[in-house]
Amino acid sequence: MARPHHGDATLSSFLVTFIFLQLLPAGNGKSDFRVLGPPEPLLAIVGQDKELPCKLSPSISAEGMELRWYRDQPSPAVHVHQNGDDVYEEQMAEYRGRTTFIGDRMLRGEATVRIHNVTMFDNGTYHCIFREHTSHNQATLWLKVAGLGSSPVLHVTDSQDKSIRAECTSAGWFPEPEVEWLDLRGQPVPAETHFSPSASTGLLTVVSMVTVQERTVEGLTCSISNPLFPEKKLAETYLPAPLFRRPPSTERGPVLPLILTALGLVTAAIACAFGRSHKEDKSEEEEDADPGAGAEAEPFHASLSLDPETASPKLIVSEDRKSVKRLLFDQDLSPSSRRFDQDPCILAQERFDAGRHYWEVEVGDRRAWILGVCLESLGREGRIPKSPQHGLWALEFYKKKLQALSYPRTCLSPPQPLRRVGISLDFETGEISFHNVANGSLIYVFSGLSFSGPLQPFFCLWTHDPRPLTICSVIRETEENTESSGGCSMVNSGQSVHSRSSTVKRSESFAIKVPWTCRNSIPTMTLLQAATDL
Repeated sequence: MARPHHGDATLSSFLVTFIFLQLLPAGNGKSDFRVLGPPEPLLAIVGQDKELPCKLSPSISAEGMELRWYRDQPSPAVHVHQNGDDVYEEQMAEYRGRTTFIGDRMLRGEATVRIHNVTMFDNGTYHCIFREHTSHNQATLWLKVAGLGSSPVLHVTDSQDKSIRAECTSAGWFPEPEVEWLDLRGQPVPAETHFSPSASTGLLTVVSMVTVQERTVEGLTCSISNPLFPEKKLAETYLPAPLFRRPPSTERGPVLPLILTALGLVTAAIACAFGRSHKEDKSEEEEDADPGAGAEAEPFHASLSLDPETASPKLIVSEDRKSVKRLLFDQDLSPSSRRFDQDPCILAQERFDAGRHYWEVEVGDRRAWILGVCLESLGREGRIPKSPQHGLWALEFYKKKLQALSYPRTCLSPPQPLRRVGISLDFETGEISFHNVANGSLIYVFSGLSFSGPLQPFFCLWTHDPRPLTICSVIRETEENTESSGGCSMVNSGQSVHSRSSTVKRSESFAIKVPWTCRNSIPTMTLLQAATDL
């Protein structure tokens, strides 16, 4: 039998040893690695925090290594972590106090630096390097910073040439945002836009302007969006025909027609005074003959009830459906197309498509509210545009300021705080007026309206104020009862609340407003004084 050759045995042993040595890990396992960062750019928002993660491949421990995040050059750095400690001596001044090292996964080769309160100047390229003795590797990261800006503010002015200029402004944007103007039909409107950076923050302020001719558009929408985010920030304005007239407070019409009008009213008041006794005697005879006949001629008193089906989840309605409160937390209610899903609003159950109607609401000391009338078809989804062009005529009290939600808004200064508001609706004449029940004065009137459908009383409760809005009972005056019945009830003479006062008001067309009936005598001196004041 042949013996194996000695050289062959030596060769076989060498091969086995070589293969075994190749299978053994080299050194301590850290001499051959790669550093990986996120493959896509990281998106950060100004003012928020953002993490810059890096990791080893393969997933070996990074403990004992020097870890460094830097911008253009390794030193000074954004953040340095070495031998288990942060090294602040090499940190860039811009990042002092703004970075945190997160090393809870160092055994798996993962480490992160968190940047606090991101600014526009943090935008750009970063590097992270992992070093052990003479071995090192690094990765590159890209940070895109976005400033989302403030909500746009629209300012509209008219000019003598019957054109208007709308200016849309917003601050806090980066990078340069996209600005778009549309009319109510969704058609683009040419604009002139300028961007100016802030010297302290680097963020951009946007000023965009459009000029339109009278009646060419009914409304405008200015939208501003960041190219890094799909969400847009919108501001909408409406340009009704009255915008192109001078505001009533600045008009100066002829005085003579006003005086003649006042004198005519004086004559009418005297006639009413002389004829009052005869009319009352005749009225008493008619009422004796048919007690229900006179009720038809009297103006309205609407007995309202709130409609819980329209109430926002932010509101709760009392059992008698006369009061509504604002909740701290939204209720879990089933979705409904009848319900206001975002704004804390509610409607009354009653709907009016004809006639005259009057009701009162106790607002008390509530810090914020909206009261008025809206079209039954008013949209309930999302934020509700609160303007006559969308079918809402109302007063708003917010931040201790009262204004009519006209366009443009009309600031109001009642002589005394409002605690109870009377609302009068005359469907046929197209007039909605608001009164201070305490003194019977007229606060504001929307006139010359044309309604495209039935109307409903509208209520909205801004802020988390626990105090309610309450619908009051309005009791008609009788011979036996001329005093208030207490609580939230009041005595009224069968007409709107301003029939109990001697208040006169000049409207947009300079017409003197008088009560609908002559049941209460009108002081002659008041009318003469009003004419003199005009």
